[in-house]
Amino acid sequence: MKRNYLVILFFLFSTILIAQSQDQIMKYRSEPYGDKTYRKKGIMDGNLIRTIFRNDGQVGTWPDRPSGEWPAGSDHHYLDGVTPIFTSAVIAPMNKQLIHPVAASYREEVDFDPVTNDLWVNEPVPGYAAANSEEPAISGKKLTWPEVWPKVLPNIDNTWDGFWFGYFGRGIINSDYETFYVMDDSKDKEFTRAPYGYFPVASDQNRGGLGYRVEVRGFQWSHVLAEDIIFWHYDIINLADADYDTTFFGFYCDTGVGGVNDNGDDNASYDIIRDIAYAFDKDGKAPPDNWKTGYVGYAFLESPGDGFNGIDDDLDGLTDERRDDGIDNDGDWLTFTDLNGNGKWDPEDNEPLNNDVGKDGVGPFDLQYAGPDQGEGDGIPTAGEPNFDATDKDESDQIGLTSLVIERLSNKGPNSVWPKNDEVVWRKMNYNSFDTLLQNSNIQMLFGSGPFPIKQYRRERFSMALLFGSDLEDLIFNKETVQQIYNANYNFAKPPLKATLTAIASDKKVFLYWDDISEQSVDPFLGYKKDFEGYLIYRSTEPQFTDIKLITDSKGEPKYWKPIAQFDLKNGIKGPDPVGINGAHFWRGSDTGLQHSYVDTTVTNGIRYYYAIVAYDQGDPMFGTKGLLPSETTKIISEDLVGNIKFVDINCAVVIPNAPVAGYIPPEIVGETTSVKEGVGTGSINISALNPAQIQENATYKILFRSGGEVPNYKTTSYAIVRNLNGVTDTIEARIDSADIGLGKFSPPFDGLAVEVNNDKKVVVDLEKTGWVKGFSNVIVEVMPDASSPIRNVAWPSNYEITWVPEADRPLTPFTKIKVPFKVMNTTRGDIVQAEVLDNNKDKQFGIGDDIVIIEYVGNAYKLTWKITYQDPGGNWGPPVVGDIFRITTKKPFMKGDYFEFSTKSAKVDSKLASDVMSNIAVVPNPYISAAGWEKRNFGQTGRGERRLDFIHLPAVCTIRIYTVTGALVKTLSKNSGPENGSLTWDLVTEDGMDIAYGIYIYHVDAPGVGEYIGKFAIIK
Repeated sequence: MKRNYLVILFFLFSTILIAQSQDQIMKYRSEPYGDKTYRKKGIMDGNLIRTIFRNDGQVGTWPDRPSGEWPAGSDHHYLDGVTPIFTSAVIAPMNKQLIHPVAASYREEVDFDPVTNDLWVNEPVPGYAAANSEEPAISGKKLTWPEVWPKVLPNIDNTWDGFWFGYFGRGIINSDYETFYVMDDSKDKEFTRAPYGYFPVASDQNRGGLGYRVEVRGFQWSHVLAEDIIFWHYDIINLADADYDTTFFGFYCDTGVGGVNDNGDDNASYDIIRDIAYAFDKDGKAPPDNWKTGYVGYAFLESPGDGFNGIDDDLDGLTDERRDDGIDNDGDWLTFTDLNGNGKWDPEDNEPLNNDVGKDGVGPFDLQYAGPDQGEGDGIPTAGEPNFDATDKDESDQIGLTSLVIERLSNKGPNSVWPKNDEVVWRKMNYNSFDTLLQNSNIQMLFGSGPFPIKQYRRERFSMALLFGSDLEDLIFNKETVQQIYNANYNFAKPPLKATLTAIASDKKVFLYWDDISEQSVDPFLGYKKDFEGYLIYRSTEPQFTDIKLITDSKGEPKYWKPIAQFDLKNGIKGPDPVGINGAHFWRGSDTGLQHSYVDTTVTNGIRYYYAIVAYDQGDPMFGTKGLLPSETTKIISEDLVGNIKFVDINCAVVIPNAPVAGYIPPEIVGETTSVKEGVGTGSINISALNPAQIQENATYKILFRSGGEVPNYKTTSYAIVRNLNGVTDTIEARIDSADIGLGKFSPPFDGLAVEVNNDKKVVVDLEKTGWVKGFSNVIVEVMPDASSPIRNVAWPSNYEITWVPEADRPLTPFTKIKVPFKVMNTTRGDIVQAEVLDNNKDKQFGIGDDIVIIEYVGNAYKLTWKITYQDPGGNWGPPVVGDIFRITTKKPFMKGDYFEFSTKSAKVDSKLASDVMSNIAVVPNPYISAAGWEKRNFGQTGRGERRLDFIHLPAVCTIRIYTVTGALVKTLSKNSGPENGSLTWDLVTEDGMDIAYGIYIYHVDAPGVGEYIGKFAIIK
């Protein structure tokens, strides 16, 4: 019955689909041709793999670096280049010869025009990246996106502009790092000329090649299970007039296990069951230092389908699945859940949409959701929705790995598999062509899938995973993760949203603060579960954080990074994650509670630090058969080979703390911070000077509190920061919620300051401020909450004074009617309150052994608040006399109207003081012995690499002249900085651009208006 239903649907939609395909193809043909002027280069660095990629299909490129670097930051390289190859059989119109044009792009050994030298290769199509960007479009770098996505793309309109062009919809990013570009083979004019005369589009004499247009995506996940994998996904559209009945897709690869200096002993093999080819180093060692090499693999995930050959190529029980027939071939698309059974989607009843989210792929749980769109909640599969046609990997009768050939790289003749040799490439990619005899050499590999047809106007999909492992076992383990992600339609456990981090460095201190957007995250992979758990703060001296990946598994493989601080929800989810990976368990926290700021006081001036605030989720120990590990957000900082910062993600920061200049007078904060200027709250504030240069002169600030509820059960809800500067009053922060009040929780920075509010949330007796304040009585008096009546008892947030009075003024207690020798005043309000005596010895009078209970009222209901015991001190005792006072002080939350007030004076530089401390000027390190610990490692370059020393405690403005001991001028350095930076770095290069020689050097510091100083330093080999 289901098959009949599918057949009926096929005939209903086929005519419409053909018309739509033709219209779409005309749009594609109208695009500008691919051209070398649009080439861009980026770096994939969203997990432990870091590699150059280009928008013409190439991944990695010898000898540039990083090229298949794993792990990122190690300078260990495995790849000299890999590129996709497409080839089809076609009859040349002029000579009727059967030809097999190859569409590929590579750094060398490709076809080119012998007259113009133009390369006959795949080239990028313009419009899919920002015109002024050097990189292709990357999901986490909005400046690389085009302002307007080309509207030739199917199912998009103007609402997509400003959002990522996601594989699964508008702004939908399932991976942690994604890139997208488009290329075509229109520049390949080899077979357009005599004696062939083949033009894929007969009416377009400017388009060469086979008429292929390729949409390319790269995906990376930072999850510990997927951190060694890059996914590459190719959508190939046939723009030609003709059907290609016999086609092969595959990859050309130049392995480079061990890097540029160790490429002569590579081996390779394959596993046809797992659809994986892999390479490794024969002796497992590479220079320098004989580091242990691992394995690099290329896993086929989605090979082209053949829905017309009547064969079940992928063994799924179907022989004719297609991803462009408008049918849910495998029946895995899920309509909305009709909870009330009325036959329609009711968003007001929170009915789950499941896959029925409409053509933009966006549902109510996505931040960019703006309301229903076409096809949303209609119960019918719509192009663009998950698990249907283009977004369902199962709707294709996939063929898999069918060929792999290994050859010596040095073979560049006419019979080699270099991309220039079209007919050889075709022959070697033929079905069941496996030749892996050559080993232990500098090798190249060609592997592919086919044959299959790609009909006119059809779209085929092809994807592979570039993956790494410490050995073959680890590589196979990673392939299992690859398969899991692929089987889930390129979905995997999604970490929380990234917080935005701000870092401010000062003298031996770095202040960090971040927002709370991560806490609103939901994970589509887990059914839109809200699973945020906490924050980790990572600090490293390397941009890839390699030096802090210290937590290993039972095999000694590093799996997790060690944070300097961690804050997690107080929800009972704590300790080691029960799932684990090979014996390594993620630490989920200690139920510390969340905070959004942190002060790192363990830094050293002059060193560059890389910080990341990483949000993580709870994982799911009950997921599947093995459970799901917690996921962390990525932390991406990119530098070029000489250490220049190229990109810092929003949850990362790079800072260098430094000491201030000579003669520096720090800013001053004037005001009481241990008690409110007005109000009842008993907490305190701490004020941190984060950026002295921004601290205002003669500004006055109020920290003004709000509360909810009535006395005695009120709670502090928030505070505001108000500033008066030059007679103008304005609100700096309108509302900082109670969740961000507490030890270690700072306000957002303002005017170079941050406030930490310590609130006494619970009403308790302040024992240090409670006791006799007048008189000489030694009666032992203790104060505690009364516990005689749960309904009546309350810890009242007031201070009191018990004063002994003359007999004529003695009041009666309200219930026992005992005349007592004291009165009780609520000093917080300024009124007399009632007190009851517990006549414990039943003598009808107040005395030793009795208790006092203070009474307060809520409306007409009395409350029993504080109990005061009256105890014999033993021996000679001195009872209180008229005029003696016992004071009770309580700790109380801040109440509405409470405020602190303080003022600031800005930082200054005193020239006389600077002159007095000129002798503090120094050079570090001194002596400079071969290298300094803070210098950057030399990756991907020849030569010495970075060298630097620092002059410290300098005046703000000065000139430094460096001489040899014979008086020859070596270098002149100038400094003109703000008062916060008293250092100056020298790269040990002379005025002539030469590295300085070893020896003793003299330096002279000349600071106009301050003074001069002469010192010396040594450079030791």
